[in-house]
Amino acid sequence: MHKIPVIAHRGASGHEPENTLAAFRAALKMNADAIECDVQVCKSGELVVFHDRRLKRITGERGKVKRKKLASLRQLDAGKGEHIPTLKEVLDLLDGRISVNVELKSKGTAVAVAQLLRNGIRTGNWKTKDFFVSSFYYRELRRFHETFPEIPISLLYNKKPRRLKKRIKVLEPFAAALNAGKIRPAWIRRVHEKGLKVYVWTVDDPQEAEHLRSKGAEGFFSNYPDRLIKKR
Repeated sequence: MHKIPVIAHRGASGHEPENTLAAFRAALKMNADAIECDVQVCKSGELVVFHDRRLKRITGERGKVKRKKLASLRQLDAGKGEHIPTLKEVLDLLDGRISVNVELKSKGTAVAVAQLLRNGIRTGNWKTKDFFVSSFYYRELRRFHETFPEIPISLLYNKKPRRLKKRIKVLEPFAAALNAGKIRPAWIRRVHEKGLKVYVWTVDDPQEAEHLRSKGAEGFFSNYPDRLIKKR
């Protein structure tokens, strides 16, 4: 497989608990091209890195992230004794050594994420080009783009990519990320016709990645980034 971006999905989440510092450290060691992380706002206002709205699947505890304060979330086991990190902790750990895709996973995240990234660029080793932001929430993406237009945007689609013309006009994205389980060649062509790159989530099989690459895919999100990196 030709060298195209391999993005560690929730970190190297096939090896370590997803969205934890351990998963992000593992992705660094594997020389992934970028790391994807999911961001929500908890009850006390901090940006925490966690995928699900509810805590049950990951921690075994009941409740929703947005209804828990950070101090309470800190007490939960996110897997192998890892805690739920804040986005600031993740940025401090990575410190400009790898690109980061921040997915805005809940409403009300856009401005806070923009401010945190801006601060990281101002005070740390980060550069604007080190980040790109995505979300299924169009309004959050729009708000983020209005707040920090220098950071690139990637559109997210679970099914057929719709409203591309409008979203491209407003958000000026560089890519669209499509679901590997539902993707069709015609969708890839449509995205390319609009001048965007095509990224695909989530791909763990190198043969699947090679097949999708032959259809025009230009980047992959993977729980096992090491598998794809070895084959390219």
